[in-house]
Amino acid sequence: MKLTVDLPDIANVIAQAVETAISDKQTKLFGWKYFTLKETAELLQVKVSTLLDKRMPYLIELEYSQNGKTFWFKKESVETFISSRMIRKYRR
Repeated sequence: MKLTVDLPDIANVIAQAVETAISDKQTKLFGWKYFTLKETAELLQVKVSTLLDKRMPYLIELEYSQNGKTFWFKKESVETFISSRMIRKYRR
């Protein structure tokens, strides 16, 4: 006994399902209001250890939450910090 199934539109259905799943995931990620420690360090262009150093102004000026060794930085706080940063050029 041999059974043959013909599904002519299966490629379109699969492509549409994958596209819907990806767009749903992206909206959830854009709605998330926190950056991870690694993302924040990349945005500020500093090392993770520098970001967590208490002698630097990052932890004083940024709003964050900590759960054990996990840090979550608020997106608004990080974006405000980046936009208000001044780049100074020193002459020697």
